[in-house]
Amino acid sequence: MKLLRFLSFVLILASCQQQEAGLREYHEALALMDQGDAPQALQMLERAQQRATTDSLLALTHSQMGTLYFSQRLLDRSLQSYRRAYAVDLRAHDTLGLIYDLRDIGNVLRATPESEDSCIAYFKQARRLAIATGNVPMLRDVESQMAAYHLYHDHLQEARALLLPALQYVDDANRSGLYFMMADLYARSGQADSATYYYKELLQCGTIFARQAAHRALAERALQQGETTLALTHLKQYEQLTDSVHKANDAEAVRRTAALYDYTQHERLSARLSQRLTVAVAVAVVLVAVVVALFFYMSRRRMHYRLKVERLEQLLARYREQGGKEATTQAPFLAETPIRRHIERLLSDNAQQPLSDDDWHRLEESIEQADAGFNRRLQEFCRLTPQERHVCWLLRLGISPIGIAQLTAHSKQSVSNTRSRLYEKAFGQKGTPTQWDEFVLSL
Repeated sequence: MKLLRFLSFVLILASCQQQEAGLREYHEALALMDQGDAPQALQMLERAQQRATTDSLLALTHSQMGTLYFSQRLLDRSLQSYRRAYAVDLRAHDTLGLIYDLRDIGNVLRATPESEDSCIAYFKQARRLAIATGNVPMLRDVESQMAAYHLYHDHLQEARALLLPALQYVDDANRSGLYFMMADLYARSGQADSATYYYKELLQCGTIFARQAAHRALAERALQQGETTLALTHLKQYEQLTDSVHKANDAEAVRRTAALYDYTQHERLSARLSQRLTVAVAVAVVLVAVVVALFFYMSRRRMHYRLKVERLEQLLARYREQGGKEATTQAPFLAETPIRRHIERLLSDNAQQPLSDDDWHRLEESIEQADAGFNRRLQEFCRLTPQERHVCWLLRLGISPIGIAQLTAHSKQSVSNTRSRLYEKAFGQKGTPTQWDEFVLSL
């Protein structure tokens, strides 16, 4: 039993270490994504995915892979990864994860020309979940994605209704996107000053893509106002950022990412086979440990019974040398006592009346006084129930099986079965009622 507990502890510890390693690789992947190293980030996410032992980490790796593919415009693979994350979160009943998954699936569909119009259904489903859970920040986040869809299709009123509440929950993660949409909304609505305000804000907090678009818009605004020097400044910044954007979207990085995906698919299959082999070995080790433990247990059990049988043979040899049952009938515990007279009266009257609890207590005291240590010697061979002890006391007094049945309110067959069962219980082998009787009298 201790060995099994130790092996269970080892397996749990190994699982925790594997999960910890997966989390570490997941965070390393995020850092690589921030650095723009898509191929290395994908490889690290694959490793984290292989080590994931919980649904939460597995869903996170699928989701981040979707984000990575989306940033490289690998829309099919991005959609596949987000849908895998959705399946895991659905299985785990992770409502927050489901909101993110539905939102991300909607974003990919919005960028896919042939599936663009179906994105709104996923946004609405995510919105319903956010409302149902009372998650206002996520609700505004989803609504901002819906606003982007409406802006693209020139549904300005619908976009405004969704963007204004979203501005109440601006953070570093969504600030760039929200400010860009607000600038775009005001520019399309003819509110140039408001649009300019948000474009200038983007220069401070926007992503590289948002800053690029902001410089271009501000250059056009400066040209319209005749400020050519300012327009040239923004255009220079626009060109510099354009070079950076081209590097971020480098075709070679996309090619390496796609090739690495195919390679890591093979690597993941190999890892699964290796993991199955590891599990099979662990199961085999546990089974061997169980077999070994059972073998030692049975060996000790057989040795225990063998020693008791040897002691039984010694007792019986001495018992028979002393005259067997005839010698036992002369033992001092058969002397005249009130409880003995009471028992004989019940048997002679054939009263069919069992002994009371008080009678059993008096009988126990009488036997202990006449033959000190009898109960202790009996208990050394096996543990007895109260009913089994009663049968042994009456056997010690030389009461017949029929008399025992009457005094214990049991049938003769039940008394016989009890004596046979006690012999097997004490010595680990089948025995007759008479053999048990002889053992009790030999103690």
